[in-house]
Amino acid sequence: MNRVAHQEGMTLISWLVVVIGIGVIALVAIRLVPVYIESYTVGSILQSMEGDPGLRSSTRQEVRETFEKRLNMNNIDQGVEDNLKINKVLGGLQLIVDYQARVHLLGNLDAVANFRKEAMIRN
Repeated sequence: MNRVAHQEGMTLISWLVVVIGIGVIALVAIRLVPVYIESYTVGSILQSMEGDPGLRSSTRQEVRETFEKRLNMNNIDQGVEDNLKINKVLGGLQLIVDYQARVHLLGNLDAVANFRKEAMIRN
């Protein structure tokens, strides 16, 4: 009996689909990783302000100025400082940063990431 040999492996079209899929995933990662790094930096700025004893008796304006200075030092300029809310609560000041980061992906596609970071400056 003669057996017909079958080819095994991927076709050219299959390889193209795989390469395009990997390319799309890489593009999204390249565009979104900086946004998440920036969010982490904003969170660490708030945490450092929370532990700063020099801010315990500060006014809202002084806290806002400190936050803006620390954003500038870390080269964050996406309008994050405009989304800082400072609420006076029992025991201190509550800082809330609630913002969106929009990143252009491809063509008319954008990615939007929502972030909310909180900290408490105790009196």
